[in-house]
Amino acid sequence: MIGRIIVIGFALIAAILAAGIVLAVGVLAPDWPSLDSDPVERVVFFTVSFFATSFVGAVAFLPTLILVVVGEAMRFRSILYYGFAGAAVGLASYFGSNVELQLENTTDITPVMHPLELAAAAGIIGGLVYWLIAGRTAGRAREMNAL
Repeated sequence: MIGRIIVIGFALIAAILAAGIVLAVGVLAPDWPSLDSDPVERVVFFTVSFFATSFVGAVAFLPTLILVVVGEAMRFRSILYYGFAGAAVGLASYFGSNVELQLENTTDITPVMHPLELAAAAGIIGGLVYWLIAGRTAGRAREMNAL
């Protein structure tokens, strides 16, 4: 059981990192061709986006943990469950954080295009990464203990 908890924790961290990277790339993608081709600038962006995923983790951790516990308890192993659950967490995090309203008059950065689609895509990618690492074997620890 301890090993399963470690796998779940690792999978949650990997899923949150993947979702954060999707958000970072999605925000920057429309402006990527117009940026300088300075390689240092691009490396700095990816380094900052890697550490900025802590915001994604802070906003999405509790709903994600609830869906993971439900998936483990009900032994859901379907890729569709984790994809839809990730999209739901991404959209709930978007609506719950009000990031767009907070940044409206505070910066000169161009507005994010298609924020709902970007939030859902980040959630789906996070859900699929979680499924790939831990979701495919959800509930198997209990089955092994029953034998």
